[in-house]
Amino acid sequence: MDYVRVASLADLGMGQIMPVEAAGVKLLLTQVGATIYAADRKCPHLGFNLCRGSLEGAAVVCPLHKAKFDLATGVIERDPKLLFINMKAKTGLKVYPVKVLDQDVFVGV
Repeated sequence: MDYVRVASLADLGMGQIMPVEAAGVKLLLTQVGATIYAADRKCPHLGFNLCRGSLEGAAVVCPLHKAKFDLATGVIERDPKLLFINMKAKTGLKVYPVKVLDQDVFVGV
């Protein structure tokens, strides 16, 4: 696994979702408390951009169908729902390891 620099700590606003790219992989980056998380940018259900979503604690919520994914593990915390149709998510969100060296943020891909 290679670690790729994706941002500096100064670029990353607390509680905000930032789009980044590491070795051609489109990711989201966010900081919750003292922890920085990296995950696939696309929702595994319908491929919607999770950077447009919101955070609920250390979980990202898809803006399209409100599916909720734990940013530490990628586990589905809430299945998708579109209008009044309940759905079952088939896969969790892929997450990536993060390192901070000096003031730079690196993601393992």
